[in-house]
Amino acid sequence: MKKILIITAGFFPGINYGGPPVSIDNFCTLFDEYQTYIVTTDHDHKSRIRYKNIKRGWNDRGNCKVLYLPDRQYNYTGFIQICRKISPDWIYLQGLFQPCIIPCLFMAKREGRRTILAVRGELCKGAFQKKMKKIPYIIFLKLFHLLEGICFQSTSREETRAIKHWLRIADRHIHYIPNIPVMPEAVRESPGVKQPDKAKFVFISRIVPKKNLIYALKRLMSMDGAVVFDIYGLIEDKDYWNSCENIIKRLPENVSVRYRGPIGHEQVLDVFCRYDAFLFPTYSENYGHVIVESLLAGCPVIMSDRTPWRDLAKEHAGWDLDLSRKDQYEDAVRQIVAAGEADMRCMRAAAKKYICNRLNTQKIKDAYKRVFESG
Repeated sequence: MKKILIITAGFFPGINYGGPPVSIDNFCTLFDEYQTYIVTTDHDHKSRIRYKNIKRGWNDRGNCKVLYLPDRQYNYTGFIQICRKISPDWIYLQGLFQPCIIPCLFMAKREGRRTILAVRGELCKGAFQKKMKKIPYIIFLKLFHLLEGICFQSTSREETRAIKHWLRIADRHIHYIPNIPVMPEAVRESPGVKQPDKAKFVFISRIVPKKNLIYALKRLMSMDGAVVFDIYGLIEDKDYWNSCENIIKRLPENVSVRYRGPIGHEQVLDVFCRYDAFLFPTYSENYGHVIVESLLAGCPVIMSDRTPWRDLAKEHAGWDLDLSRKDQYEDAVRQIVAAGEADMRCMRAAAKKYICNRLNTQKIKDAYKRVFESG
């Protein structure tokens, strides 16, 4: 039985790390024939409080075993001790710019361990900001030959281009493997009756400039009808949130905006079921687990055209729009506000059909196996 060692900064029960923990957990569930070990920190993002209900040593989650380390042990020395004890067939790293990556790459090089690194969208245009800090980091990796002999996982064509451009990696070392989605069996039914000229919108994501919440708020300025917009997610950028609050104060009285705070991943599908549409004008997503979850819950998405999920309007599952066409985005919002129950019922069903037709877990599993069972 093959052993896979995953090293990542964040995993469940954390709720503030976005999509990567979802990808990792889905990977562990899909590959029940592998022994999967996860090494992660013992606290959530932007917190130093140790998770409750975790024990010292390995925690068995059923689909994997997880070791939660305090920051003082989450380092090269700790990683190499764990690697020697487990003796994995592969090391699977998450994200290029995470603090663990350099020590992990040094460890993999020293121990001669086969390694695959999932870039997790960090090189894509909408996410690759602060180049003055990131380019020297990449130069360091190349200077010490840390990128030689490892494989890279790409989840989109854009990401493949970015890996080749910024890291100068040859095609044969880049494997296109889409993220493993939430399993369709987890889909809930959409409750409630939609009244015309009333709508409930939702935003679920980290509150940072990349997710572009401000754009969604500004599009509500000219809305008629009774509109509710609930915002869920960790406030990572307080200055950005202050700018959002300034816009919220200027919205008309018929538009009610409420900040609901962060939620755990296990709550996401149920939350989406309470709303008529998901406003997500993100600048960039290499996959977008939250988009998949919204559609699985039957919640149409009004988003940008900068994700892999396209042609939603053609299948009546939502809209993927050029953000420069603000009028089109506002028109999509108005269509949701104006819709009655019959229209919404059709759109909810179309959202589920759209995403279920595109989820092919067996194809994804085969792509992973071609990597892990090679050599």
